[in-house]
Amino acid sequence: MPARILSAALLELGEDRITSADQDSERARVVSALYEGERDALLEEHPWNFAVARAELARAAGGPCYGYANRFMLPPDCLHVIETDPDARYAVEGQCLLADARGVRVRYVRRVTVVSEMPPTFRSALAARIAARAARKITGSSAEKERMEALYRERLRTAKGRDAQGGGRPESIRPDAFIRARG
Repeated sequence: MPARILSAALLELGEDRITSADQDSERARVVSALYEGERDALLEEHPWNFAVARAELARAAGGPCYGYANRFMLPPDCLHVIETDPDARYAVEGQCLLADARGVRVRYVRRVTVVSEMPPTFRSALAARIAARAARKITGSSAEKERMEALYRERLRTAKGRDAQGGGRPESIRPDAFIRARG
Protein backbone atom coordinates (compact mmCIF):
# COMPACT_ATOMS: atom_id res chain seq x y z
CA MET A 1 0.00 0.00 0.00
CA PRO A 2 1.25 3.47 -0.78
CA ALA A 3 2.49 5.08 2.38
CA ARG A 4 2.66 8.55 0.83
CA ILE A 5 -1.11 8.66 0.14
CA LEU A 6 -1.79 7.37 3.65
CA SER A 7 0.67 9.91 5.09
CA ALA A 8 -1.07 12.69 3.17
CA ALA A 9 -4.41 11.59 4.67
CA LEU A 10 -2.93 11.65 8.16
CA LEU A 11 -1.30 15.05 7.61
CA GLU A 12 -4.72 16.46 6.61
CA LEU A 13 -5.93 15.30 10.02
CA GLY A 14 -3.03 17.01 11.80
CA GLU A 15 -1.28 13.72 12.52
CA ASP A 16 2.34 12.74 11.91
CA ARG A 17 3.20 10.98 8.67
CA ILE A 18 3.92 7.26 8.58
CA THR A 19 6.88 5.55 6.95
CA SER A 20 5.03 2.43 5.80
CA ALA A 21 1.46 1.20 5.47
CA ASP A 22 2.09 -1.64 7.91
CA GLN A 23 3.55 0.60 10.60
CA ASP A 24 2.52 -0.55 14.09
CA SER A 25 0.28 2.30 15.20
CA GLU A 26 -3.48 2.69 15.51
CA ARG A 27 -3.66 5.58 13.02
CA ALA A 28 -1.63 3.63 10.42
CA ARG A 29 -3.91 0.61 10.86
CA VAL A 30 -7.02 2.78 10.41
CA VAL A 31 -5.94 4.45 7.16
CA SER A 32 -4.38 1.23 5.80
CA ALA A 33 -7.64 -0.65 6.36
CA LEU A 34 -9.50 1.99 4.34
CA TYR A 35 -7.06 2.30 1.43
CA GLU A 36 -8.03 -0.43 -1.03
CA GLY A 37 -11.78 0.01 -0.66
CA GLU A 38 -11.64 3.79 -0.98
CA ARG A 39 -9.22 3.60 -3.92
CA ASP A 40 -11.49 1.20 -5.80
CA ALA A 41 -14.64 3.19 -4.96
CA LEU A 42 -13.05 6.41 -6.23
CA LEU A 43 -11.82 4.69 -9.40
CA GLU A 44 -15.29 3.26 -10.04
CA GLU A 45 -17.00 6.59 -9.42
CA HIS A 46 -15.74 8.23 -12.65
CA PRO A 47 -14.21 7.02 -15.94
CA TRP A 48 -10.78 8.47 -15.14
CA ASN A 49 -8.65 8.70 -18.30
CA PHE A 50 -5.67 7.04 -16.60
CA ALA A 51 -7.85 4.11 -15.47
CA VAL A 52 -9.72 3.39 -18.72
CA ALA A 53 -8.63 0.32 -20.65
CA ARG A 54 -9.88 -1.73 -23.59
CA ALA A 55 -10.05 -5.49 -23.96
CA GLU A 56 -11.39 -8.14 -26.26
CA LEU A 57 -13.20 -10.59 -24.04
CA ALA A 58 -12.68 -14.34 -24.12
CA ARG A 59 -15.85 -16.37 -24.40
CA ALA A 60 -16.39 -18.57 -21.36
CA ALA A 61 -17.31 -22.22 -21.60
CA GLY A 62 -21.03 -22.75 -21.23
CA GLY A 63 -23.47 -19.96 -21.80
CA PRO A 64 -25.78 -18.37 -19.27
CA CYS A 65 -28.88 -20.29 -18.19
CA TYR A 66 -31.22 -17.86 -19.96
CA GLY A 67 -31.58 -14.37 -21.38
CA TYR A 68 -28.35 -14.18 -23.40
CA ALA A 69 -26.59 -16.46 -25.87
CA ASN A 70 -23.00 -16.06 -24.64
CA ARG A 71 -20.94 -15.49 -21.53
CA PHE A 72 -17.57 -13.65 -21.57
CA MET A 73 -14.94 -13.31 -18.86
CA LEU A 74 -14.21 -9.74 -17.77
CA PRO A 75 -10.57 -8.78 -17.17
CA PRO A 76 -9.55 -9.45 -13.54
CA ASP A 77 -8.84 -5.72 -13.00
CA CYS A 78 -12.28 -4.60 -14.27
CA LEU A 79 -14.19 -2.40 -11.83
CA HIS A 80 -16.85 -1.04 -14.19
CA VAL A 81 -17.82 -1.61 -17.84
CA ILE A 82 -18.19 1.71 -19.68
CA GLU A 83 -19.28 0.43 -23.08
CA THR A 84 -19.19 -2.56 -25.37
CA ASP A 85 -18.44 -3.06 -29.06
CA PRO A 86 -20.69 -3.97 -30.70
CA ASP A 87 -22.99 -1.62 -28.80
CA ALA A 88 -25.52 -4.22 -27.80
CA ARG A 89 -27.68 -5.33 -24.93
CA TYR A 90 -25.55 -6.88 -22.18
CA ALA A 91 -25.50 -7.61 -18.46
CA VAL A 92 -22.65 -7.91 -16.02
CA GLU A 93 -22.97 -10.73 -13.50
CA GLY A 94 -20.02 -11.36 -11.21
CA GLN A 95 -16.84 -11.41 -13.33
CA CYS A 96 -18.79 -12.20 -16.50
CA LEU A 97 -20.44 -10.15 -19.19
CA LEU A 98 -23.50 -11.74 -20.81
CA ALA A 99 -24.42 -10.79 -24.37
CA ASP A 100 -25.99 -12.17 -27.53
CA ALA A 101 -22.99 -11.07 -29.63
CA ARG A 102 -20.48 -13.75 -30.65
CA GLY A 103 -17.53 -11.53 -29.74
CA VAL A 104 -17.33 -8.52 -27.45
CA ARG A 105 -14.78 -5.78 -26.86
CA VAL A 106 -15.13 -3.48 -23.87
CA ARG A 107 -13.93 -0.16 -22.55
CA TYR A 108 -13.77 -0.38 -18.81
CA VAL A 109 -12.45 1.25 -15.66
CA ARG A 110 -9.56 -0.82 -14.36
CA ARG A 111 -8.22 -1.21 -10.85
CA VAL A 112 -5.01 0.86 -10.72
CA THR A 113 -2.72 -0.38 -7.97
CA VAL A 114 0.52 1.40 -8.91
CA VAL A 115 0.57 4.84 -7.31
CA SER A 116 2.87 6.32 -9.98
CA GLU A 117 0.12 5.64 -12.57
CA MET A 118 -2.28 7.90 -10.64
CA PRO A 119 -2.20 11.62 -11.45
CA PRO A 120 -1.35 13.98 -8.56
CA THR A 121 -4.88 15.43 -8.39
CA PHE A 122 -6.35 11.91 -8.09
CA ARG A 123 -3.88 11.01 -5.33
CA SER A 124 -4.78 14.21 -3.51
CA ALA A 125 -8.52 13.47 -3.77
CA LEU A 126 -7.92 9.89 -2.57
CA ALA A 127 -5.95 11.12 0.45
CA ALA A 128 -8.77 13.54 1.33
CA ARG A 129 -11.35 10.76 0.91
CA ILE A 130 -9.41 8.49 3.27
CA ALA A 131 -8.97 11.36 5.75
CA ALA A 132 -12.72 12.00 5.68
CA ARG A 133 -13.48 8.34 6.38
CA ALA A 134 -10.88 8.12 9.16
CA ALA A 135 -11.46 11.52 10.75
CA ARG A 136 -13.91 10.58 13.49
CA LYS A 137 -11.97 7.44 14.46
CA ILE A 138 -8.62 9.23 14.62
CA THR A 139 -9.63 12.66 15.93
CA GLY A 140 -12.93 11.88 17.67
CA SER A 141 -14.39 15.02 16.09
CA SER A 142 -17.53 15.25 13.95
CA ALA A 143 -16.52 18.75 12.92
CA GLU A 144 -13.19 17.45 11.62
CA LYS A 145 -15.03 14.75 9.65
CA GLU A 146 -17.24 17.42 8.05
CA ARG A 147 -14.21 19.56 7.24
CA MET A 148 -12.49 16.58 5.59
CA GLU A 149 -15.63 15.74 3.59
CA ALA A 150 -15.72 19.32 2.27
CA LEU A 151 -12.02 19.09 1.41
CA TYR A 152 -12.65 15.79 -0.39
CA ARG A 153 -15.49 17.29 -2.47
CA GLU A 154 -13.23 20.21 -3.45
CA ARG A 155 -10.33 17.94 -4.41
CA LEU A 156 -12.64 15.58 -6.30
CA ARG A 157 -13.97 18.52 -8.33
CA THR A 158 -10.39 19.57 -9.11
CA ALA A 159 -9.35 16.02 -10.08
CA LYS A 160 -12.38 15.54 -12.35
CA GLY A 161 -11.79 18.93 -13.96
CA ARG A 162 -8.16 18.10 -14.64
CA ASP A 163 -9.13 14.67 -15.94
CA ALA A 164 -11.58 16.28 -18.37
CA GLN A 165 -8.74 18.37 -19.83
CA GLY A 166 -6.53 15.37 -20.55
CA GLY A 167 -8.86 13.09 -22.46
CA GLY A 168 -7.39 13.58 -25.91
CA ARG A 169 -9.12 14.92 -28.97
CA PRO A 170 -12.82 14.20 -29.34
CA GLU A 171 -13.88 12.33 -32.44
CA SER A 172 -14.55 14.72 -35.29
CA ILE A 173 -18.18 15.40 -36.02
CA ARG A 174 -19.05 14.53 -39.58
CA PRO A 175 -22.09 16.19 -41.13
CA ASP A 176 -24.68 13.66 -42.18
CA ALA A 177 -25.98 13.37 -45.76
CA PHE A 178 -28.98 15.63 -45.12
CA ILE A 179 -26.85 18.54 -43.92
CA ARG A 180 -24.38 18.10 -46.81
CA ALA A 181 -27.28 18.05 -49.31
CA ARG A 182 -28.64 21.34 -47.91
CA GLY A 183 -25.21 22.94 -48.33
